[in-house]
Amino acid sequence: MIESPIHGGSRRATRLDRVSDRQHLQGRTPMTNSEDNPPPAVGAYWIREEDYPALLQLFDDGDKMPPNWKEWLKMAEEMEQGLKAYGHVVLRVYIDPATFPDWCAAHGTSPGSTGRRKFVAAAVTERYGRQA
Repeated sequence: MIESPIHGGSRRATRLDRVSDRQHLQGRTPMTNSEDNPPPAVGAYWIREEDYPALLQLFDDGDKMPPNWKEWLKMAEEMEQGLKAYGHVVLRVYIDPATFPDWCAAHGTSPGSTGRRKFVAAAVTERYGRQA
C-alpha cells in the first residue's frame, strides 16, 4: 500500500504509478496525455463599430453578414466565449478597411471569408508561432 496525499489515505500502487516512479527516478519524464496540453491559440476577426459599414461593402460576402454591428458583435462574442470555454486563448484580430484590401492583394486572396481566415491565421502565427 502507498500513502496518497491526494486521496488522504492509502491505495494500491498501479502499474502506471510504478512506471511513472521508475521513469522519474531514471531522470525521464513520463509521457503526457494529449489532454494535458492546452488547446492551441486561435484567432477571431474583430471589427470596430465605425468600420462595420465600410467592411460590409468591402467583403465579398458582406451581404451574408448581420446587417448591423451590434448583431455582428453579439455573434462574435458568443463565438469567442465558446472557444474560451473549450480552453482556447482567443486573439482578436482587428480588420482595418483602409489596409485590408492591400493585405489581401499582397497575399493573393480576396477580401471575403477566405481573406479574413488567412489574415487571422497570419496574425495568430505571428503572435504565437506555428502550433502543433
